[in-house]
Amino acid sequence: MFFAMMLMLTASVSANAMSYEQARNEALFLTDKMAYELNLTDEQYEAAYEINLDYLMGVTSRYDVYGTYWERRNLDLSYILLDWQWNAFIAASYFYRPLYWDAGYWHFGIYARYPHRDYFYFGRPHFYHSYRGAHAWHRVGGHGYYHGHSNHYRGGSHGTHFGMHDRYNRGDFRGNRHSSTRVTAGDRGGRGIGHGNRSIDRQNRSIERGNRTIERQNRTIERGNRTIERQNRTIERGNRTIERGNRTIERGNRTIERGNRTIDRSRSSSTYGGSRSSTFGSSSRSSHSSGSFSGGSRSSHSSGSFGGSSHSSTRSSGSFSGGSHGGGGFHGHSGGGHSGGRTGGRR
Repeated sequence: MFFAMMLMLTASVSANAMSYEQARNEALFLTDKMAYELNLTDEQYEAAYEINLDYLMGVTSRYDVYGTYWERRNLDLSYILLDWQWNAFIAASYFYRPLYWDAGYWHFGIYARYPHRDYFYFGRPHFYHSYRGAHAWHRVGGHGYYHGHSNHYRGGSHGTHFGMHDRYNRGDFRGNRHSSTRVTAGDRGGRGIGHGNRSIDRQNRSIERGNRTIERQNRTIERGNRTIERQNRTIERGNRTIERGNRTIERGNRTIERGNRTIDRSRSSSTYGGSRSSTFGSSSRSSHSSGSFSGGSRSSHSSGSFGGSSHSSTRSSGSFSGGSHGGGGFHGHSGGGHSGGRTGGRR
C-alpha cells in the first residue's frame, strides 16, 4: 500500500508537467519578446530559446517554478547577456519570473505584456524542431554549457551592439522566410499589428502620465479643500464673535431704553409738581376772610388784605367800598351784617 500511494503521488505530480509541444511554443513566444525588448543578437536569441525550453521542460510541478531549474536558467542567461541587457531582464518580472502556478493551471506573465498570442516579431530558430535539451545541465553536468562560452555571446560592447530589434526597425525581418509558428511578422498585416502594439505602448505610457497628472491635481485639490475648510472655520469663529458683539449691543440698547424710561418718569414728576404749586399760588380762593378788600388802595387797618384780582367770599363780616380812595373802610366784628351792594362815596 505504501508503494501504491507513492506511485499515485508521483503520477499526480507528473501530470502537472508541460508537454514538449506546449513547452516549445511557450519558450518561442517568451524568447521572441526577449529578443525584441533586450535587442538580442541572433546567437543570443538561439541560446535564450534553448535555456527557456530547458527550464520549462524541467518544471514538473508547481514546486519547481522557482526552484533549481529556475536558478539554473537565470545563471545561463547571465552568461550570454550583456550587463545592460541583464539589468533590463531582471527589471521585467514577466522575463525574470515568467511562470507561476495558480488554481491548477500554468500561467505566463508575458501575456499580460503582450496579449496577442499569435504575433511574433521574429522567426523560429533553425533547430526549433530538433532541439530537445542537448545543452541542459543534466546533460553536460556541473555548471552548464554556456558558462564556458560567455565570450562568444558577450563579445561586443554596448556602443557597437547591433541586435535583432535594430534589424527589425531597419526592415530586415520582412518576407515569408522569417515567419513565426503562426503569423508572418513581415507581411502587411503583421507590420500593422507590430505598429499597433507600439501605438498601444505609447498610449499606455500616455495614460500613465495622465494618471500621474490627475493624481497631482487631486492632491492639489485636496490641499485646496483643506485650505477652504480652515478658512470656513475662521469665518465661523468671526461670525460667532460678531454674534457675541451683537448680543452685547442689544444688552446696551436695552440698558439705554431703561435709562430713557427712567428719565421720562422723572420729567413727568417734575412737571406735575410745578404746575400744582403755581396754580395754587396765583388763583387761590379764600372762603373766609377777616379783612377788607379795596379796589384801588389798601386800608391801613386791615388785618389780612388780598390785592390784585382776588375775590372775596360771599360771607363777610365787614363792608366793601367800591371805588373811594378815602378812609372809608370795612370795620370788623360788625355783628354779621350782609351788604350786597353798598358803597361809600360816589361811583
